[in-house]
Amino acid sequence: MKKILSVIFLILIWPNIGFALNEYQNEIYQGCLETSQHLGSKRAKQYCRCVTIMVTDKYTITQLERAALMSQQKQNEMFSFAVDYCNVNARAPGD
Repeated sequence: MKKILSVIFLILIWPNIGFALNEYQNEIYQGCLETSQHLGSKRAKQYCRCVTIMVTDKYTITQLERAALMSQQKQNEMFSFAVDYCNVNARAPGD
C-alpha cells in the first residue's frame, strides 16, 4: 500500500518539479506578472515564464542585478530578444 501511495504521489508531483523556478527566477517572474496583467491572467503567466527563463538562461544573476541599475532604455535593449520572442510564443525554447 505504501508503495502505491508513493507512486501516486510521484505521478502527481512530477510535472511540477520540472516547471519549478528558482528563487531569483521567481522574483523576476513575480515582478513581470505585476506589470503584465493587461494581457489577461493566463497569457501573463505564459509570457512572464517565457521571459524569465530566457533572460536567466542568457544572463547571470550578477549581470541581472547590474541591469536593474541601468536606464529603462538600456534594459529594453538588453531584454528585447526575450520580449520579442515571448510576445509571439507561449513557451521559452527548451521549456
